[in-house]
Amino acid sequence: MVSGHMIKDMYSLMKEREEKEKKDALELLRTQLKVEGELIRLYDETESNIQSSAVKHILNMLAVDSRKHVDICMTAIEVLEGNDVLKPEKVEILRGMQHHVELEKESIDAANKMLKNGWIREIGGLSELIKKLRDDEIEHHRIAKKLAESAFFRIDSMGMASLHDVDWLEEKYVQRKRANEYVEKMKGT
Repeated sequence: MVSGHMIKDMYSLMKEREEKEKKDALELLRTQLKVEGELIRLYDETESNIQSSAVKHILNMLAVDSRKHVDICMTAIEVLEGNDVLKPEKVEILRGMQHHVELEKESIDAANKMLKNGWIREIGGLSELIKKLRDDEIEHHRIAKKLAESAFFRIDSMGMASLHDVDWLEEKYVQRKRANEYVEKMKGT
């Protein structure tokens, strides 16, 4: 038979491990934020010293990617810290993501048409830029679909909650609450 002390000890160990992993993840993300900030500074500084508008556009493109990475890290930090979880605008998010999915698909098709164009196909650097555009659109399409249909937020070490899976989330919340109450009760014995 498992005693209340054993349950309490196992629960404490799991919580400790979860908190350490969360702390490590936050530290890694904050370090990456600093790196991305430095990259943005360097791209912007280099761009201001260059005359070629084509090179300036490429440096700007790289800086935009680093700004995107800042947003990715900030989003991950906010989710790990429990911020903005289950905001009331979830229905609007789902509707908006469906429209994004449709537009991204159109952008992928347009990029593929561009890549079939003789002028674009013949100029290697230009072809690479349009491939990058297409690949970005493919990635945007994949992310928009995931946002519209996947899990975002960690509830505990055993589960995730989706923005549109509210019934499951409520059930998980009740289960977690009952488990915490049981652990607290066992601590008292």
